[in-house]
Amino acid sequence: TVGMTVPASAAGGTFADVPAEHWAYAAVEEMASRGVVSGVGENRYAPDNTVSYAEFATMIARSFYGDKIGTGGEAWYSAFLDTVTQAGAVKGTRLEQDPTLAVEGITRYDMAQVMYNVMSEKGADIPGDFDTTQIGDWSAIPVGYQKAVSACYSLGTLSGTDGKGTFSGTTMMTRAQAAVVMDRLLEVCSGGTPSTPVTPEKPSGTVQI
Repeated sequence: TVGMTVPASAAGGTFADVPAEHWAYAAVEEMASRGVVSGVGENRYAPDNTVSYAEFATMIARSFYGDKIGTGGEAWYSAFLDTVTQAGAVKGTRLEQDPTLAVEGITRYDMAQVMYNVMSEKGADIPGDFDTTQIGDWSAIPVGYQKAVSACYSLGTLSGTDGKGTFSGTTMMTRAQAAVVMDRLLEVCSGGTPSTPVTPEKPSGTVQI
């Protein structure tokens, strides 16, 4: 697992593996400029790598709880994970039950749950009703995640993985997708509403955000 330290060569420009024509370029650059995301060394962002619970927790901590981040810990992510845990951001996720999952890839279910927890805590305007027929696999979504998933769909912070709006909650997210999600989440929590999500062009075999 690579730490989240921003290499000096990446701090003011484009990551070598996220060129201007990359579908997530704008979000990656915006989040890097804010210090929300960082590279993996040698001016690389590794956009197609799976984003771990620890990495996403770090993005959340930097974005919303920067004044509460402590120092120290056994792992590079310890202070960030402790911060979001104390803020209640991982409540209802697998990580809450098993902290050893921190270095594993975060599922779309748990990403939605973390985002819902943050949006709720930050007072985002979450609609009370949402037409769940827009979610292709709604009946298969565990009850514990349904509120989070519907909230993310209604606010445009997450969308489906195909034309039917299938959520595919057990699927892992990439670092590029996480940057786009964080961009949307910050907008929602600042009082804005992302425009209707448009399926970005990505290599075949990857899922929509």
